[in-house]
Amino acid sequence: MSFTEREKNLIEREISKLKNKIELSVFTDYKIDEEGKKDRSCMSCNTLMTSLTYFQDVSEGTLTINELSTNEDKDLATKFNIKRIPTILFLENGDKEIIRYTSTPNGNQLVPFLKTLQYFSGVSPFYKDQIITNLKNIKKSKIKVFVTHTCNYCPQIIPTVNLFAIVSNGKIEVELIDINANPDVAQKYNISSVPNTLINESERLSGMFNPQDLLEKLTKGQRDFGGMYA
Repeated sequence: MSFTEREKNLIEREISKLKNKIELSVFTDYKIDEEGKKDRSCMSCNTLMTSLTYFQDVSEGTLTINELSTNEDKDLATKFNIKRIPTILFLENGDKEIIRYTSTPNGNQLVPFLKTLQYFSGVSPFYKDQIITNLKNIKKSKIKVFVTHTCNYCPQIIPTVNLFAIVSNGKIEVELIDINANPDVAQKYNISSVPNTLINESERLSGMFNPQDLLEKLTKGQRDFGGMYA
């Protein structure tokens, strides 16, 4: 994917805000050819790796992209239950999954992805404390967020949900799913509009919501208001 000059300026500005070094693991379908080069048959994998490589280059060493293959790294693909490619994994300590993207970070998903990178690197938004305060009231949870690249409301909730995963160190796992790229998953969960957020396969938040709304769902109404903002 080629970025416009405006997008390049945005990416460079937001990537420069990364606090600590981070690494993303990305599964594609590459095979090593006779010349020792990576050959991918998945076109969306090529597009994604072009984008992520650009992010890595402009980070000047702060962001590392670790490309893995469902063909060359079968044990890891099995370990992380990789069913679709490309898949981006945010891993805690290199092996604990906290965020999974089966969606490419372009279009309206570019800005929330960059914001998520910042949070993953240690940048703290002002509502982080309220999440930490309530972790004791939240059971281990899995959240699926259904999005599209043209959704105007998705960019406002994606960083919020991802922050919950990052702050919880994996107690809350998040998966971002592009319904256009994964129509079978959308059909399975009866998703016809986005954003649509599914919590533990049972509770839903349709449309926009704020951190308090998500806390209410995750704590089942037993929120601790310490650390809350007005």
